[in-house]
Amino acid sequence: MAEHVPDAQRRNHTIDYFRELMPLVPGTASTALDVGCGEGFAARALAARGLSVTAVDLDEASLDAAREQDSTGITYLNADFMTADLPGNYDVITALAVLHHLPLEESLERLAQLLAPGGVLLVVGCAASEMPKDAGRELAAVVAHQVGRLTHKSWDHPSPTLWPPPVTYSEVRDASARILPGSTFRRRLLWRYTLTWVKP
Repeated sequence: MAEHVPDAQRRNHTIDYFRELMPLVPGTASTALDVGCGEGFAARALAARGLSVTAVDLDEASLDAAREQDSTGITYLNADFMTADLPGNYDVITALAVLHHLPLEESLERLAQLLAPGGVLLVVGCAASEMPKDAGRELAAVVAHQVGRLTHKSWDHPSPTLWPPPVTYSEVRDASARILPGSTFRRRLLWRYTLTWVKP
């Protein structure tokens, strides 16, 4: 069994923004779906709150690493989120750094379909800047990133990556506004966006 960094010690841009979203998980929630779970960080965070978590990923190596860690309350599935036979009606759905791996509009529609009425969607995503108009943002991100490296070490996850993202921030913002009415899209400083939605 590989030696894993304890979750409490893990830091990277995606994890840091996800931690900001965790207070949005309702205290009454009992079921969760973690899309593109990787080696299980978000799934474990949700399970620690007492939720029964289904965690889905296509990468078997990532799932093997996830299963080597605490899996209490978590069911891991090696499956394609877009076509997997999932029961739906989840109280919480999380998707961390995964939507840029999927067809944007279709994946947002699938998330909406699987979420229970009153359920909460929490997304931390990656998107591409639009140059030259985003040059100032890019410079600010580089400076903030370098300063951050002086105060903490970033944890590098072992799961497959896709960079640069094939969608822009504007495309994600517009698609989410159309498909998830009332959702909140925020472009973050450090090459991420957050998207939250409570299903009517």
